[in-house]
Parts: sequence; structure tokens; C-alpha cells
Amino acid sequence: MKKSLIALAALGAFAGAASAQSSVTLYGRVDLSINKGAGTNNKAINNGSGSRFGVRGVEDLGGGMAAIFNIEHRYNADTGAMTDATRMWGGRSLVGLRGGFGQVVLGREYTTAFLMSQLVADPWGWDTVVSGTPGTGLNQLITGGAIARVRNDSSITYNVAGGGFSFGIQTAEAVDTINVFQKKPINFAVAYAAGPLAVNFGYEKTGQRGTADAKWTTLGASYNFGAAKVGAFFGTGNTAANAKHRSYLLTATAPMGAGELRGSFGKLTNRTANVDAAKGFALGYHYSLSKRTTIYADVVRNTALVREKAGYDFGVKHNF
Repeated sequence: MKKSLIALAALGAFAGAASAQSSVTLYGRVDLSINKGAGTNNKAINNGSGSRFGVRGVEDLGGGMAAIFNIEHRYNADTGAMTDATRMWGGRSLVGLRGGFGQVVLGREYTTAFLMSQLVADPWGWDTVVSGTPGTGLNQLITGGAIARVRNDSSITYNVAGGGFSFGIQTAEAVDTINVFQKKPINFAVAYAAGPLAVNFGYEKTGQRGTADAKWTTLGASYNFGAAKVGAFFGTGNTAANAKHRSYLLTATAPMGAGELRGSFGKLTNRTANVDAAKGFALGYHYSLSKRTTIYADVVRNTALVREKAGYDFGVKHNF
């Protein structure tokens, strides 16, 4: 009996040690708003941002190395329908290794130019009617230039960080079971953050080619004064049809009570056609009821649209 108790205790200790070295996390978001997007007169209840459900995990392999994975499903919370009917894991679907060398992942992943430059330039993070959820939006067009890709399938991505600097580079297959590009997509980004100052640079070739390679280059910076954080963004590039695009975005955020006041003004111009693809301003207030629940209100005006230039939303977002 005594030997059995000792064996059982040893087994329990081993299981505890094993579980301490690996972890699996379930997470997600449900975000719905009453809204009217810019470019449409439809008033409805829609996703305010990408509602999602995901699983991510890490296993300690020893020697400072770990195995990681992440799969993430995207859906429309108002109906429960999949956001992208062609794939179950529309957000991320990847596996990789990380250690002192940095991190390498394989699969469906955000481009480094998007995560490290385009996304951080937008105070709304490409969410709400400000960036086109729903509607035509504004800041998504300005920071992405109507050229950039958000994610690449069948990709390999490398990231490393240290001393305030971070670097990422990604390439992907030109042809897989979903995509057909003329060339392999490639992108990279460099960022630096020290105290209140942050600077980032991104470059991307999407893999789409017609009369030219579609490409988008971005540069952004922000400075946090405490009472407010201000930022500036510049983008330039061309489409596969060799239409020259150029954009800028000026931003400001300020803490207000338990929430944050947000504002931006910018423009995206097709310099070849000499027309504005997006131009206007956005204002919003996002109030934290808790660490996980936020209520928000936003307004946007895109004067480059022919009609229904304004949009608005009132929403609730819960992360779990």
C-alpha cells in the first residue's frame, strides 16, 4: 500500500511538471455594433471588429526553445456565419519554434509589414466603421494603400527582437490550394521603441503582377506625451497595373476617464489618375467597463466617396 501511494505521488508530481512546461489557451472576441458604414445607407447590427474564437499553445522543449501553435476562427457574431466560407481558420493557422534565435512559424500568418507598420499606425487597429467594418471605411485604405495584403497563406515568417529593435520578414508560396499569384509574396518590417518614441518601417511585394509588381512601402512614428499620443504615417507604392498610390495619416489619442479618445485625418491618392481614393477624418471614444469589456462610439467621414460619405457605430466588445 505504501509503495502504491509513493508511486501515485511520483506520477502526480511528474504530471504537474509536464503541465507546467506546456499550456493551451482558449481565447476569443464577440463584438457587435449598431452601425451605418461609410459608402452605404444600410443601418444594421454587424461586427464592430473581427469576432473570433481561437486556440494557442506553447510547449517548453528545453534549452530556451519552445514549440508554438495558433489556430483562429473568424465569424460574424450577428448571424454565427463564417467570415470566409473557404476556410475554417480565417485568422491564423500556424505552427513553429521560438528561442534565443527569434521565432519561425509556418502557415497562415499576418504579413510583417501589416503587423509592425500598417496596423500600429491606425488608432482603431483596422476595426469599426473607421476602417470599414462595415462599409468602405477610411483608415484601412489609407494605411494599406488599397494594395497591401493582411495575411499570407502557405508562408514562412521570421521575427526577432532586442534592444528596443524588432525585425520581421516573410515569404509565401505563389500558388497553393486557394491562391494563385504571379510571384511569391515577400514582406519585411523594422521597428524601434524606446520610452515614449516609436518608429516603424514596412515594405511589401504582394506577389500580384500585371504591368508591374504590386508593392507598398510605409513609414510611421508616434510620440506619447502622457496627456496625449500623436502619430504620423506615410505610404507609397503602386498596383499591379502600375497605378501610383500615396497616402498620409495624422493621428492622436488621449486617455479620458476609463476610456480613450481617438482622432485621425488622412488621405490616399491615386496619383496616376489624379483622384483621391480616400480622404477624411474619424473620431471615437472607447470606454473600458472592465479589462475585457469595452463600449464604443465612432464617426467617420470619407469625402472621396460619391455618396453616403459618413458612417457611425455604437458597440460592445468583449474579449475572453
